[in-house]
Amino acid sequence: MNSRKDILLIVASFLILCLGVFAYLCLQVGLFPGVIKPIVIDNAEEKTALIRQLKEQPPQGSAYPASPLASLEDNVKDWLSPEENDDNWDYDLFTTVDVVWDQGLKEYIPRSRKAEVLPPFGISLVSVGHPTYTFKLTQTILPRNAKEEDRLFELYNIKTKQYLEGCKLNQPIPDAPYLTLKAFKVVKEKDADGIIIVRQVLTVDDRQFGQIVDIDDIKALEFTGRTDIVIISASEPGWTKTLHQVGEKFTYNLAVYTVKEIDLTSKTVTFDKYFAPNPKKPKKTFSEALSVPVPPTPLTPKIKPKPPTLEKTPKKK
Repeated sequence: MNSRKDILLIVASFLILCLGVFAYLCLQVGLFPGVIKPIVIDNAEEKTALIRQLKEQPPQGSAYPASPLASLEDNVKDWLSPEENDDNWDYDLFTTVDVVWDQGLKEYIPRSRKAEVLPPFGISLVSVGHPTYTFKLTQTILPRNAKEEDRLFELYNIKTKQYLEGCKLNQPIPDAPYLTLKAFKVVKEKDADGIIIVRQVLTVDDRQFGQIVDIDDIKALEFTGRTDIVIISASEPGWTKTLHQVGEKFTYNLAVYTVKEIDLTSKTVTFDKYFAPNPKKPKKTFSEALSVPVPPTPLTPKIKPKPPTLEKTPKKK
C-alpha cells in the first residue's frame, strides 16, 4: 500500500472527528443561534420541563394556507373544478380533454377553444419564369441599290410596347443611346420536325444590360439559365422583391420566407413561412402555393338580335 495515501486518510478522519466533536459542543453550549438544542436528557423531570417550555413558545414561520375540504356526503357538489388557462387545456382527474385537429395551425387543440384565424400570408406572386430580353427584332429593310451598311432595322421594346425605327449598324440610336447594332446575318436551320426555318439574327451591344446578345425576328430572347420570381407585399404598396432559386430566403414582417418549389408550367411558386401565430408559443412553418394572377378576360358586348320584320302582303283589290 502507499504510505502517503494512508497518512492522508488518517489525517482526514481525524479532522472529521474533531469537527463532529466541535459541532456537538457548540450545540450543547448554544453557539448556533436559531438551532434548537436536541432533547437528549436522561432525567425524566428535566425532559418534561423542557417539553412544556417548547409547547409554550409561539409557533415560528409562516403557516400553511387553509384549503377547503370536499365533503364525503352524497350529492354534495363541492369538489374543486379544474384550473383553467387561456388555451382551454382544462385537465380534470377523471375527465380527459376532448381534442380535435386544427388544419390551419397543424396541431391538436381542445374542442372548446375558439378557432384561431391565421393572418394573411403576406406576399403575392407577380410573375415567375425565365427573364426575357427587352428588345426583339421585328423587321429589317434593305433599300434598293443600297449597301449592307444602309440596311434599316426595326426593334420592339417588350416592356414599353414602343418601336425603334430606322436603326443602322454601328450608328447611334437617339431613342436608345445605350444600344449599338454590331452585326447582322441570316441563319437557316431545321426545327424538330425537319422544317427549314430562316432567322434574321441581329447582334446588339446593350451597355445598360451589360451584355452582347443575339436577337432574331422569330421570338423574344429568353435566358433559360435563370429564373426570376417577382413578389410584392399584400399590404404594403411599393414593396417588391425578386428571387431566383429554390432555397432562397428573406425576412418580412417578423416572418422568414423560403422558396420551396417552382413550377414554371403552372406559373406557381410554393413558399414556406416560418413564424409564430401565437407569441406565447414556438414558431411553426406554414406552406402556401402562390400563383400568377390571370388577367380577367374582357367581356364581349352582347348584341341583341333584331326582331324579324314581317312582310306586308299587298291587299287584293
